[in-house]
Amino acid sequence: MARKGAYIANQLTGESITWLETAADTQGRRLVFDFTVTPGGNLPATHFHPRQSETFVMTSGRFHVLLDGKEQVIGPGDRLVIAPGVPHRWWNAGQEPARMTVTFEPALNTETFLEQFYGLGNAGHTRPDGVPSLPQIMAMARRYELFVAGPPVPVQKLLSLVIGGVARLFGLKAFYPEYSPDGEVRV
Repeated sequence: MARKGAYIANQLTGESITWLETAADTQGRRLVFDFTVTPGGNLPATHFHPRQSETFVMTSGRFHVLLDGKEQVIGPGDRLVIAPGVPHRWWNAGQEPARMTVTFEPALNTETFLEQFYGLGNAGHTRPDGVPSLPQIMAMARRYELFVAGPPVPVQKLLSLVIGGVARLFGLKAFYPEYSPDGEVRV
């Protein structure tokens, strides 16, 4: 569970977060954080959030977003709202850090997912680009309601049930206490 003012970073993807409003602070209505992505930093997987909107408000730098198949570049003062269910990915192709405020509405358990994702990357339990293995993703997918673009959600849920179940038999988890020392958000 995130705490207001706490800082986390993912060394592999070039991301860092300072929590401004957590799920606990807002009774689950939203999650707000300062977000910085270093030059070359990116999230390599096109994904979507079925029940959440995601809003970027840029403060400095430039940020590339592939939104429903169309590339957009946003800069200081720009605001981009990604509606629930819209596939997207992002990256910083510039020479300076991209800084923004990000809001997820509702919060759900996104802060716990980010702690887990960053923790796995920093501990060396991902590919070099920071993406966890398919079994690890499947062990986590249903719990955090984050899906990749492409296969229909029912197929991904079925795969997460089957592959995630097998992954858990081999010790992979949806939640690692060492990456979220204050516990996890329950929704």
